[in-house]
Amino acid sequence: MPRKAPSREPDPLDDYSTWDVRIARAYYYSFIASALIMVIGIWGLILSGIDPAIWKQYLALDAGFQVAIVAAFITGHLILLVLFYAMFKGGIVRMCRTIYKNRTVAKKWEDYTYLRWLMGVTILGIYVVVISLIIGFLPGGTIKFISDLTLWALENFNVGHWILWIGFCVFLIVLFFFVMFWVWNHGVYIVLRNIKKIEEEEVIDMEIKRDTLKKMSEEERRAEYKKETGKDAAYRGKDTRGYKNWKKKYGV
Repeated sequence: MPRKAPSREPDPLDDYSTWDVRIARAYYYSFIASALIMVIGIWGLILSGIDPAIWKQYLALDAGFQVAIVAAFITGHLILLVLFYAMFKGGIVRMCRTIYKNRTVAKKWEDYTYLRWLMGVTILGIYVVVISLIIGFLPGGTIKFISDLTLWALENFNVGHWILWIGFCVFLIVLFFFVMFWVWNHGVYIVLRNIKKIEEEEVIDMEIKRDTLKKMSEEERRAEYKKETGKDAAYRGKDTRGYKNWKKKYGV
């Protein structure tokens, strides 16, 4: 008997290309990484802020109780990781659906690849202009304020503060590029939808014009050609090439 490919349930990710899924996973992992960094920073702040008396009470406990407390915290985090793992695939699917347009709609516009890239460059240019304007309109003392804030952070931040700050900055950077990518993927379809609408209207107008011309007599067609182009349909008793091409265009 011929061998058959093993059957499997349809995967929602099958609707997306390999690169679509890779990009979605990259954003997904980046958001998770930034969140984990911030969690570590929060724990660093909590541990550094615990009263030394509490540490003394903890160290005064029997080794078994100490291990039990640490194990309880670790187990709690592992439970969260297990729950996260169970929802992981669904998270990737939701990320793909958030970033990308409906795949059925997108396939209708695959022939507009160059326009997609042009839109991407245009959106990037808009972002550069907006950011430059924001920087230009900042008050004169902004640089000094940032400098003083940085010096204050260097003097007062502990390890937990820095880890939390790094995680927050990573999150903002990932979010910025995620929004840019989302605007590109969804904004390009607004333009494409209008282009398709114009093309469909042109096709409808062409069909109406063709049907109208077919019902006209030859003299009426010549008059319509003169009205539309401003040129005569015949020269020295013969139809001009322009008039022949005009009739061929409308299929009459």
